[in-house]
Amino acid sequence: MYNLIIENGYVLDPATNVEGIKTIAIKNHRIVPYDETIDAKQKINATGCYVFPGFIDFHTHVYEGSSFAVKPELLFPYGITAVVDAGTTGCINFEDFYRNTIQKSMVKIKAYLNISSIGQPGGGIEESMDPALFDEDKIAYLIDNYRDTILGIKIRFSKHLVEDFGAVPMQQTVALARKLNVSVCVHTTNPPIDAANLVSMLDKNDIYCHMFQGVGSTMIGKNYSIKPEFWEAKKRGVVFDAANGRLNFDYNVALPALKEEFWPDIISTDLTKLSFNTPGISPVRNLSFIMSKYLNFGMNLEAIIRAVTTTPAQLMGMQNEIGTVQEGAVADLCICKIEDNAAEFIDSKGEIRQGDKLFVPKATIANGEIVYCCKDL
Repeated sequence: MYNLIIENGYVLDPATNVEGIKTIAIKNHRIVPYDETIDAKQKINATGCYVFPGFIDFHTHVYEGSSFAVKPELLFPYGITAVVDAGTTGCINFEDFYRNTIQKSMVKIKAYLNISSIGQPGGGIEESMDPALFDEDKIAYLIDNYRDTILGIKIRFSKHLVEDFGAVPMQQTVALARKLNVSVCVHTTNPPIDAANLVSMLDKNDIYCHMFQGVGSTMIGKNYSIKPEFWEAKKRGVVFDAANGRLNFDYNVALPALKEEFWPDIISTDLTKLSFNTPGISPVRNLSFIMSKYLNFGMNLEAIIRAVTTTPAQLMGMQNEIGTVQEGAVADLCICKIEDNAAEFIDSKGEIRQGDKLFVPKATIANGEIVYCCKDL
């Protein structure tokens, strides 16, 4: 017998170009060929629903030793089966994160290692960007020993952090990443150099996160058009991550960019306990809410799903394991509806835009197990 069958759902998988009504069979935690003569221990009737690969939130903070942390399993109701922690830990505390969160979590977790040894502990404590304090030997050791988990090096490249060091912390981070053959993930809010110069330092698979941030120099230049260096970076394979956050999305940047169809390659939340489903109008809430914003802005459905499945899975080196419904892949799935529902999407300056469609996850399957199912499925 199969462990689980999901039938009558509309499957959409950008990784395999599968789109249409399809039955998905699961056995021993993986997706297997479906044979209608074989029964299943459990069945889900997904009539009227989409069946997507499990969502991947590529920019989160889930290290429980930080005051920012969101417990990973709390993300299951939003269709999320894998996350990337974006530099919450540095070389001092990464191994604690690995032993006590990554290895124990039902959610698949990979991470960027902060260039600062302390990472982002929160509580009003911020990283030092003094290059003399970067422990390059320890960073190299951790990346060598945890290469299956550490994707690259994270730097928050903001004026208030780098102070008089200018571009040097960024230059040193990029040089170390190239030496260790990993990518760079850069926090771009209020950079100490022009954003055009910053993006010119990045190469294929490097992450320009908070792409629509609006403080200081941004991706928008004269006449409210995208600076040419950003189009050139996209051609090089630089990855642009929405990484919404509470403070990193500005309509004065996003709307001109989206008008030119400069869509995010990755849609992520930058989720912390300060932004996760906070009362009232929250700019973040959860990943499906952020996905809904781009749907209302006119981003193609397939492109949205690609930005939370195929692309992040590739960057995690897991493209044949997760982010897809292909046979042989791990059975990570999200059963979801797109409902007509009024919504308000707020930016970092308090400007509100109205929407009328929402992604509403109805069930989440992780490693072939039902880890969340709403009562009306």
